[in-house]
Amino acid sequence: MDKSLTARLPGILLFVMALLAVLAATSSPVSPLWSGLAGWAAAIMLFHRLPGAMIYQISGMLLAGLGCLAWVMLNGHPVDFVRLASANIHIIALIASVTFLRLISLPGDESGTTLPRGNRALVKTAWGLHVFATVINLSAVMLFGNRMEQAGKINRLQAIMFSRAFASGAYWSPFYVSIATALVYAPGSDFPTLMLAGLPIALAGLFITTWQLARDKEGPDTCGYPLRFEALFIPVLLCTAVILLHNVFPDFPVLTLITVLSFLLALLMLAVRGPLTAFHRIGAHIVDELPDMHKELMLFLAAGFMSVGISAVLINSDISLGLTTVTPLTGSAFIMAAVLLSLIGVHPIITISILGSLLGNTAYNPDLLGACMMMMWGTSIVGSPLSGINLAIQGRFGVSSFAIMRWNAGYVLAMVLVCTIALHVYYYVVRI
Repeated sequence: MDKSLTARLPGILLFVMALLAVLAATSSPVSPLWSGLAGWAAAIMLFHRLPGAMIYQISGMLLAGLGCLAWVMLNGHPVDFVRLASANIHIIALIASVTFLRLISLPGDESGTTLPRGNRALVKTAWGLHVFATVINLSAVMLFGNRMEQAGKINRLQAIMFSRAFASGAYWSPFYVSIATALVYAPGSDFPTLMLAGLPIALAGLFITTWQLARDKEGPDTCGYPLRFEALFIPVLLCTAVILLHNVFPDFPVLTLITVLSFLLALLMLAVRGPLTAFHRIGAHIVDELPDMHKELMLFLAAGFMSVGISAVLINSDISLGLTTVTPLTGSAFIMAAVLLSLIGVHPIITISILGSLLGNTAYNPDLLGACMMMMWGTSIVGSPLSGINLAIQGRFGVSSFAIMRWNAGYVLAMVLVCTIALHVYYYVVRI
């Protein structure tokens, strides 16, 4: 059906936003500002589509960000307007790119295929999702969720599984930003050591989740993901491509690599199946389907806007920790602080970067601090209603991020305890 230019424009802007985000990540002359402006322009045009509850939530985040920025400017501090406009734009580009994978669902994975159901299926899905998420990150949640949603609205157990299986990868996966951040802000920390230190924490989180999924009374009526090769063809292909290309181009941003591969894989498979209709289907998807990500778009833009405002306030405040060293006890305090700050929208990258700056003149064990920083990331994102994963679940599947926070509250406390014990073991027994 023909559409006016005004009707087509939001989808075109979102595609341009994703393209510019890729260029900004791979070419220094291209500023992320242009990608951010395209995203905000699309958001303004799509704002009227938001449900009432989300309008209040997004408005609250934007007002909080504006309040923080007003304080910064009134006190004579500079504001990074490029970062303000482009915060979270690479995550949004990833989400946009992954939507193209809907065009290439395999014949053995159509809506008529019966999904596995029950507690055992949920446990298998949780472990399978974690494995794929450690490589293709957020797109794994989208791939699994898109398929499982065909059996009905994503429920409490599925949302819990998505959140925890994804977040556990932040404790150890080299494909997550968490480990790269730890290496930067804990200078001298060792990459293999951090991976080995984080892996037991991830396994502990998965075992806790397994125990809950295996016993929950809603389990028998809840669908999992069909963990067969035919159904996992796309994730397997993406994982393989990401691993191979990441080894060949280690400096290429992983998030951007996944964004590019998702689109190119969809385009390639469509071209193989029907070369005469491939570009028509891509164009129709851009115009008709991309605007359907308006919830994710607004949530990530608003959360990024608020996060930049809060970060500016914290960075320009006169704060001193007054520590002479970092111990397992202070490390556990950092983890709890990251969890608490995440509840008001402070992203772990902000908490970790500020902590790294405040500890610049402090003597500490770099591996211990690096492991602590990864634990800060993995534990805070699973419990925050404003984290990327929980916002993505809310925006894509309609499950409240605040409900996910409540459901994960006990798990977060358990993981804080697990991390505290691990830090003491690593420091006093393993002596990292």
